[in-house]
Amino acid sequence: MTTVTVNGLVAEVEGDGFPVVMIHGLGGTSNTFQPQMETLRSYRVVRVDLPGSGRSAVSGQAPSMAEFVEAVIAVTRVLAVTRAHFVAHSLGTIVCQAIAAERPDLVRSLILFGALAEPAEATRVALGGRAGLARRE
Repeated sequence: MTTVTVNGLVAEVEGDGFPVVMIHGLGGTSNTFQPQMETLRSYRVVRVDLPGSGRSAVSGQAPSMAEFVEAVIAVTRVLAVTRAHFVAHSLGTIVCQAIAAERPDLVRSLILFGALAEPAEATRVALGGRAGLARRE
């Protein structure tokens, strides 16, 4: 396993097959997907810690969806991933949907569990509070 840092975002890379990019949900980390690693051993798995999560840097301001999307795309660029399966949970599913909309050439498939659509404003405010609590803890 190799750990890479791109603009403060930490990702773990393991394997040599077709790329699978895994994005965790709110309050999670790249470790969320550890139980799937044995099953995915024939793939090149990229597990990302979103900005402000796990070992990734906190920007000092509330992270935005645009920041999450650009951070993941930057990691794929540095790792020379030109097309991948994207696997995500919860908040990560919103990130993946945005990546698919912005960069359809990068996405071979989306595997989304606990999928969410873009949250309504009231939900966004509540998630922001929950995210702040998760960062403090």
